[in-house]
Amino acid sequence: MTEIEYTRKCSQYLSILLRNNPDYEEWLLGESNIKRKYPLTGLYSSLGSEAAKANSFQDLLGIFRRFKQRHFLRIGARDLCGYAGLAETTGQLSDLASVALQVGLDVLAARPDWWAWDDELNVWRRLRGKVPLVALGLGKLGGWELNYVSDIDLIFLHLDCEGDGEGDGEDLTMLLSRLTHRLSRLISDQFEGDRVFHVDFRLRPQGKQGMLVPCISGALEHYLLRGRAWERQMLLKCRPVAGERSEGTAFVHELRPFVFRRFLDFQAIVELREMRNRILSEVIRYTPGKRNFDVKLGIGGIREVEFLVQSMQLVYGGRHLELDEPNTLKCLEKLAGLGLLPQGAAGELKGSYTFLRNVEHYIQLDQNRQTQKLPNSEEGRMRLVFAMGFGDDEVAFLKALEMHCSIVHSRFRELFQEAPVSNEEKDFENQKTRVSTGEVQRSYAFPTGPIEKLQETLKAYPASVKFEIVQKILEKFSSVSDRQLLERILVRVDTYFGRAARRTGLIKLFETAEPWLEPFCLAIASSELVAELLSHNPSLVEGHAIRSGVLIPAPQWEQSSGRLVDRAGEYGEKLEWIRRLKNERIIQLALADLGGLIDFAALEEEQTSLADFVIRNTLEAVKENLGLGADLPMSVIGMGKLGSGEMSYLSDLDLVFVYAPGAGGSGDQIPGEVIRLIQRFMNMLSTPLQEGPGYPMDVRLRPTGTHGPLVVARKSWLEYYENQADIWEIQALLRIRHIAGDPELGRWIDDKAAEICCRPRAPESVWPRICHLRNRIEKERAEETEKEIDLKLGMGGLADIEFMVQGRMLVCPQSSVLSPQSSVFSPQSLPCRSVRRLVKEFLKDISKPGIDGIKADEITAAFGALRALDHRTRLHTNSSAAKLDPQRFEAMVSLGLWPPHFDGSSIETWQDIMRLRREVRGVFKGFCP
Repeated sequence: MTEIEYTRKCSQYLSILLRNNPDYEEWLLGESNIKRKYPLTGLYSSLGSEAAKANSFQDLLGIFRRFKQRHFLRIGARDLCGYAGLAETTGQLSDLASVALQVGLDVLAARPDWWAWDDELNVWRRLRGKVPLVALGLGKLGGWELNYVSDIDLIFLHLDCEGDGEGDGEDLTMLLSRLTHRLSRLISDQFEGDRVFHVDFRLRPQGKQGMLVPCISGALEHYLLRGRAWERQMLLKCRPVAGERSEGTAFVHELRPFVFRRFLDFQAIVELREMRNRILSEVIRYTPGKRNFDVKLGIGGIREVEFLVQSMQLVYGGRHLELDEPNTLKCLEKLAGLGLLPQGAAGELKGSYTFLRNVEHYIQLDQNRQTQKLPNSEEGRMRLVFAMGFGDDEVAFLKALEMHCSIVHSRFRELFQEAPVSNEEKDFENQKTRVSTGEVQRSYAFPTGPIEKLQETLKAYPASVKFEIVQKILEKFSSVSDRQLLERILVRVDTYFGRAARRTGLIKLFETAEPWLEPFCLAIASSELVAELLSHNPSLVEGHAIRSGVLIPAPQWEQSSGRLVDRAGEYGEKLEWIRRLKNERIIQLALADLGGLIDFAALEEEQTSLADFVIRNTLEAVKENLGLGADLPMSVIGMGKLGSGEMSYLSDLDLVFVYAPGAGGSGDQIPGEVIRLIQRFMNMLSTPLQEGPGYPMDVRLRPTGTHGPLVVARKSWLEYYENQADIWEIQALLRIRHIAGDPELGRWIDDKAAEICCRPRAPESVWPRICHLRNRIEKERAEETEKEIDLKLGMGGLADIEFMVQGRMLVCPQSSVLSPQSSVFSPQSLPCRSVRRLVKEFLKDISKPGIDGIKADEITAAFGALRALDHRTRLHTNSSAAKLDPQRFEAMVSLGLWPPHFDGSSIETWQDIMRLRREVRGVFKGFCP
């Protein structure tokens, strides 16, 4: 059977075209068009050259329809003969529609006498050939997946919202509406028994009641302020297809915050399901005996695949930029690649969707009629069966159709939670989660009231999840004897899950007992910091859940998070994204820390990387908002733990700002715009936003402290540290680091700080001042009592070790550890900022002169243990103050916060803490008697 014969047998419409137009067959075969896929530019030039020959609108109607018929014949024959797959077929049909719109717009713009009234021509001539109009394609046109006989859903937007200043803005709007109406007639009117495509404008803002060509700013206002759920779904497949496409692209970009939310929007599933159910109530379910089954709207039909994909786009698209993809098949691949759909499920859905779309295509291509129902006539059914590759075996075709519909509907029900409760779930409900108060009291020491309240709260969740939460908590903390502590555990868990339950969509995350759920619940139970942060913003769990509890490395996290921030176009949206990502990452780090996935050193590096990310992106957002250039000669300098890469939970951001005036500027004059920038920047770092708390700020380490200006000029900064700075201020320079802003200025500051720190100094000029400052800090700020100690500032605390190491660096830059030849610390390289990285070598070095009792390994271990204990104390108390007493320490042990999972901890009891403090203080006295 030849290609032409096969095509005739599969489609009555194409057979009629070939019979009535013998030249079409020559065009198809003689020029080998049946073997050819036309590029968009080829279609455009071909139709454009033909349309230029038109002498009237009637001529143009005929040219467009003959062009459509030839290419429908080409596309259909390639499809039926197996030369093209579904993606090519739908893409070529979509390109055909786009070209028809663009060429139609071009021709009508050049011939206003074909559609405009005489008194409107002067308004048109003032446009000088430029049409301030963009056509946006929606639905299948927007997704490059158009059918043979499809509506093309369009929104036309007017760009010149104010007119040209001559009072003709309203006239222009009316004129553009008339142009759009005539373009619609060119595409959709029946002429000589055919049309190109049917045009539908009903999806425009305010539907039929809205303007045919609304202003672009008015459309933005409608969607951003009054947009509804179905409009979010609609705009997933929105793209410019004709007219001023660059303006259309900018419009679509501005709509992205409306379409894709910062949080995982599971509420969208509820809204989409309601829309779908309204459709299902009007259709007939497929059975082999139902000949009029609708392959689009029926149970297990095309619409279910599209709803499934679009639902997952709305839920996850705010977090995964890859899901901003209008094409259904491509989006299925991306969902699988991101792990949001199992590979097997995505493969099944792609296969079934392709099968169903082919059925739809061949139904439409047979009669050139917009329908998705199986043919009623036997001849029509057999043509469909033959076109689908089943020969004359209708039974086999119907079985395949039923199989694909069953696959689609089962996947759809999984997403929309329509499956009945399984026997396994019922067993959980009956046997495990109905734990009576009496059973709890007999088995565990938990107080009755909070247990009953928690069980009541968890009724909103599936039985298996209730079991995971209740039973695991009861088992984990069964040995805790402190009833007040047990009550706090239950209240934390109850508070979080109670607040999460108020967000209908968020419960979707907890529909099954995933592996990440148990450590997540235990972290809430054991950590006041985690519980408080999550209770104020329950959706912060999303960042942890979407990665199944896996902590991705900082560079990978920064890359994906940076893309999310960059996509947020509006200033406030960008800042909220930064804040959300920051707080989600803190939760992720806390869970990794508590799970033993990272040790204290890795935690500090991760916390520092996170702070750097927030600082850099916040600075760029504020600069952009104030209209300041990227080349602003200002450096944001980190000091303290931020500078040394040793950040912890709730650490301050110690920042210094240095400005380099240009050649024509005063040596120490700071422009007002720079001061405003820094003030707003600090405010945006620290002010609580909708997405949670920021960072506490500390700018007291700048030159002259709190009495000095907020930002200093480069010259003033250097003069101060070379001529006025006390030794403790030089000590602070050991942990200086450029973080954001002008990189050249930052390198200059780092190099100058290294030079200043590396200058030779006599011990008597360093140690008395260092020791005096350390003793003063202990007296004025530690505030220790007989029962409560300060892990950082108290006797034998972390500050003792830090001051010893930093004092030694200032006194002996030429020592074996810190020599100028070392890559660690020299004027030719940046200072070694981290005490953690130097403490072991420092202790080995000072043990050589023979300070009695020093055991380098033990003190190094003590430093690590105290640092880890400081981190865990912050998790326990939700406070940056490193205060600890025996009761709090015992609570940390009971909660599993101490000892940490990683090896090497030298602290098991309260007595161990006191012993280590005495040992550290003993070494410290060798420098500060």
